[in-house]
Amino acid sequence: MNSRITSIYITVLFLGVNAMNTVLPVFEMERNMFYRHKASLMYDFRAILLAFTLVEIPFICLASLVFTLLWYFTVGFAVEAGKFFLYLLFVTLSLGTFTFLGQGFMAVFRDSQTAQGFGSLLIGMSSIFGGILIRPQDINNFWIWAYWTFPLHYVLEGLMTSQFKDDNTPIIASYGSPFYVATLNATCPDLLNAPDGDVPNECITGTAEDWIYVTFGGMWIPEHIPYCIGYLFGAIVVAKLIAWYGLRTKNYLAK
Repeated sequence: MNSRITSIYITVLFLGVNAMNTVLPVFEMERNMFYRHKASLMYDFRAILLAFTLVEIPFICLASLVFTLLWYFTVGFAVEAGKFFLYLLFVTLSLGTFTFLGQGFMAVFRDSQTAQGFGSLLIGMSSIFGGILIRPQDINNFWIWAYWTFPLHYVLEGLMTSQFKDDNTPIIASYGSPFYVATLNATCPDLLNAPDGDVPNECITGTAEDWIYVTFGGMWIPEHIPYCIGYLFGAIVVAKLIAWYGLRTKNYLAK
């Protein structure tokens, strides 16, 4: 299970980094072109913002579809339409979020180097407080705001809970892990203090769905999927508002 969780985490993080870094130089070039057209009164920021949004949607959808088709079945996820399309949806929203945040940073800051610096900060904080490197229940109260704020947590929670919902694949718990304690307590509580070799496998065997629930402290559950989707759509809207502000108020080519 740890390898599958880690592989999902790495691929989502890689796609987010690639999406943001790819869009920055392209948007910088088009933004500077827009400044000249704006000075010539050819069109205003609303038109270019709409164009920047619409032109990315086919690419985001196509890239998400190609990746999901290749990755989903290679890893061996459940061959169920509902789970496949939820995976595709979260990958698409993840790509969209990081792509449009990259546009927002580029619209606000002077050059791609500065925007990339802030983008790296966003991705770094997302990766640390996404719930994988530090489990949600183990995050210090001082930093819990980062867990609830940065988008990667919602992508990962949506992917994990949707894929392993009702997954009864037997998982034998590792000795001393939270899953070991929870499974043993539920099946053979009288053996809680027994040495590892004295505990039969049937007492420490749970399901993949149980593993997700226990490992993430009961904080990642399928009932949160609609909220994760809503947050990611909201993050895209916020990213477009940032771009709207930058294109409306900034002009780094002005003399």
